[in-house]
Order: sequence, then structure tokens, then C-alpha cells
Amino acid sequence: MSESADLASTTYGLFATGEACVGVPLSDVREVTPCPDKLEVLPANAPGLLGALNLRGQVIPVLDLLRMRPEHALGADGSSGREPGDGHTPRRVIVVLLRERQLLGLIVDSVHGVTTPPRLTRMGTPDGQGLLVSHTFTRAETGGIVSVLDVAAMFALPGVPVVQEEGRADGLFGAGAGEPGSVLHVGTGQNSMLLVRCAEHRLAISIESVHTILPRVKVRSSPLRHGSCKGVADYGGAEIPVFDPLELAGLGSLNNEDAEGVAIRFRDGLVVMLLSEVLELINTGSVETMALPAIQVPGRRYLENVLRVPGHGDFLTLAVGSMLEHDDLKALSRLNTPHDSGVPAQRLGEISDADTWTREAKTSETYLTFSAGRDMAVPLRQVVEILEFPERYSVLEAGHEKVLGLFTHRDTVVPLYRLTRLLEVPDSPLESSYVLIVSTDPEGGSGQVVGLVVHALRAIEKAVWEDPDPKRSGHPAGSLEAALLDFTMMRVAPIGTADEPRMLPRVDLSAIGSALVPLDIEEPVSV
Repeated sequence: MSESADLASTTYGLFATGEACVGVPLSDVREVTPCPDKLEVLPANAPGLLGALNLRGQVIPVLDLLRMRPEHALGADGSSGREPGDGHTPRRVIVVLLRERQLLGLIVDSVHGVTTPPRLTRMGTPDGQGLLVSHTFTRAETGGIVSVLDVAAMFALPGVPVVQEEGRADGLFGAGAGEPGSVLHVGTGQNSMLLVRCAEHRLAISIESVHTILPRVKVRSSPLRHGSCKGVADYGGAEIPVFDPLELAGLGSLNNEDAEGVAIRFRDGLVVMLLSEVLELINTGSVETMALPAIQVPGRRYLENVLRVPGHGDFLTLAVGSMLEHDDLKALSRLNTPHDSGVPAQRLGEISDADTWTREAKTSETYLTFSAGRDMAVPLRQVVEILEFPERYSVLEAGHEKVLGLFTHRDTVVPLYRLTRLLEVPDSPLESSYVLIVSTDPEGGSGQVVGLVVHALRAIEKAVWEDPDPKRSGHPAGSLEAALLDFTMMRVAPIGTADEPRMLPRVDLSAIGSALVPLDIEEPVSV
């Protein structure tokens, strides 16, 4: 693995210094502590040296990146951006760096959370002179540039004093929990837990599956809303499903207005976990762990144990492994629907193996219900993406009457078909329609994709009964007629509601997509 690829798989703490956002590998961060009103004086003269921090008897030199000489500063003109005396107010924090058991402090304005970038760009100079910034990457949630601090170069700066780590304790460090923008202890990332508040509940989640922390999540209503899924939010040029961990674990529900969030990495995409507030990151080295009793709550399998954090109380630990195996959340993670100008989370054609989904699915499969002349259901695993009807598309003047046109989506030309015309039922206004992107390869391989235009989206539902005698039209298997006319009646119920089940036909959109390419329809199909 290349150095850049290795760095791209690293989780970084994000810190603001002046107008710059700096990323530091969590493995190089010992702790983050509030800055005192006054730093101690050190009898040393080094670029950017502000003084020393007395941290539980350990003297730690503190640097300010914005006060370093121009060839090492983050700013183009080398100006500090701070007036004398304002570099260490209580609102700022000090990041204590640890490398080869040596300590060095770095003052920053605020903490922006953590993230794992998809890719990095190396930085350098034509003359080969060292920089304090080794790489850069773009922060998906803001589009801003993050400069990756070269921690080894920081410790190698001439004239900058460093100190040897003394008898490190494994408990929590610092003070001021709950202050906005403060993270009190980070640890090495291997045994790090993110502590959060969800309404009145305090939860802990392993940092290993955290893609990034979102400081503000604006939840919008979506047809994906069901059960613990509260809708979608914008992240990195895409609409990402948002879920409520309290509803998932049977602990109540959250008010999703002006909330924060954590993007969780699943195999096929991201899902945002809604929360009220990020509290801190801790290392679990000496944190007491207590087992949960055998309680009867619907989401007990998503609760692992209780962490007793000294001075901060008890936190319920979410069972991340069980969350990642949740059928609905896995299905939602595949629906990271990109905006037209966004960078896709997953390219068309890079679809999950349908056989794998079949093996992993439970008895009651998850279905998307929609309307195309009548309500019907399709296995959610068959739907690659859900899009609003495109504003621009090329109308095909010649060709088969059921082909609506073509549109370009994420560097792929997608043919559009009105499902209503295939079924020969009345059309609906296109501007209020949706497009279900399905693969022509039902096995989830490298087949083409087609867009099927439907009237409306209903909900994500579970099957509670299926007809053991599916309807068969008598047409040859693989034909469009068979794909449209062969179906199974089933009874479905919306997830997480008390609504009565209803009877719907289950359609096979993958079979329809396979039969449409190449298109070979000689006569209208009636139903």
C-alpha cells in the first residue's frame, strides 16, 4: 500500500487555526485540553513558541502555527493572524501531540471533529524544502480544504523544545466537558470511543466506523422515511439517509431540528446517525465497562454495554457490528443519491452482489412501495438509486414509443422508460415523478442501467405474507411480457408504524430492466 493510500485510511482530528483547517492523525494526538488564561514562560526563543502548559505537573511547550516563520506558516504571507496576548484565551484549546514518547503542544482555535478522507494530495516545494503540511484533502461536508500536519516535521523544527512523556495515566485528561468545540481526550484511535448525547441519553460509539462528524444536520422529508429513518440530509454532494439511534435501540426518539450527526460507514455507502451533541472522544484504556442485564427492549441487540467514564458518568455503548448488519440500514446505505453537481458515493454499475444480498436477507425482506398506475412493491435490493425526474434529458423522436429519452447521470447515459406506458396505464406529470435506477443484470454484475419513471414513492415496508402460488402469464421466461405480467401478491406493512398491512403485487424491476436492453417489443402489452 502506498503512503498516500495508507494516510487516506487514517482517521484525522480536525482543528481550526486562523482561517485554516488542520488535520492531525488521531494516532499522534495524546489529548486535547482547554487552554489556560496564561501560559508559562519558557527561556527559549523559537519560531511560533508561545510558552509552556503545565498539564498535571508535566511541562509541555506550546506552538502557534500562525506565528511561525513564513517558510513554515500555513498562511501565504506568514502573518500570525493574532494580536500579542490573544493567543491563549479560554475559548481556545491545546492539542497535545505525542510522537515516540515526546510531547509538544499546538494551540488551535476550535475542534471540528474527526473524518476519514477518501483520498489525499501530496504537498511539496520545487526546491525540496520541508513543509509542515504533507498532504491536503477536501472535507466532503463543507467542501473546504484540510491541510494534513506533518507531525514528524513539527518535532524536527530547529530550536523548538520538546519534552519526554512522563508516567502517562490512561484515564481522561483535561477539564471543561461539554464546552462547545472542546474534545478532551482522543487516544490512539484503536480503542477510541465517541461520546455523544441523544436527548437525555448518553451514548458511546466506536470510532472505527465513524466516517466524519457533521456539526449540523438539516433533515429533509423523504420517501425513505420509515421507522428509525427520519429522512435525508445533504453530505458531500449527495442525499444521505438519516436514522435515529434512539428509535433503533428502543430508547425513544429525537427532535431532528438543528441536530448534529455522525456519518457511519457501511459496506456500500454512508448513513447519518442523528444526535443532539458530540461530547468528546476518549480512550477506553482504564474506563470501567459494565455488562447490560437481559432487558426486554426492541433494540436490545444494538446495545452492547455501559462505559463508566470517571467524572462524566455512564454511557450506553452502541453495538456497531449489529448496526452494520441491520438489513434496513444496509439497504439505506446503498441509496446515497448524488446531486447533479456532486461527487458520487458509488458509481452506476458498481452494485452490490445480489446473491450476497439474498443470502444475508432475513425471511421478511425489505421492499420499496411505489405507484405506477397502481401501488406495487419491489425488493429494495433491486433499486440502485432513487432520483427526482431530471430537469434535462434528450427526447428521442424516433424509436419505440415507450422510450422516453436519455439523460446523463454520473458519467453514464441512462435510458428513461415510463413504467406506466410499459404497463399501459395512465401517465402522470413528469415534473412530479421519480426515477428508479435498476440494473439490467439481476445478479448485480456489470450490466447496463435503466431508469424507470414512476408516479410516486410510498414507503419502505416489510412483507408479512406472500402468496405461495405466484401469478404466471405463460410468456417465455426472460421476455418483457413475462417480466411485466408475472408477479407475486404479498401483504406488506410500513416499518415502525401500527398501520394495517395491505395487499400489493411484487414486481421484478431487474427482470424488466434485463428485458428492455436490447428493446424488442412488437406489440403492446396489456394487463
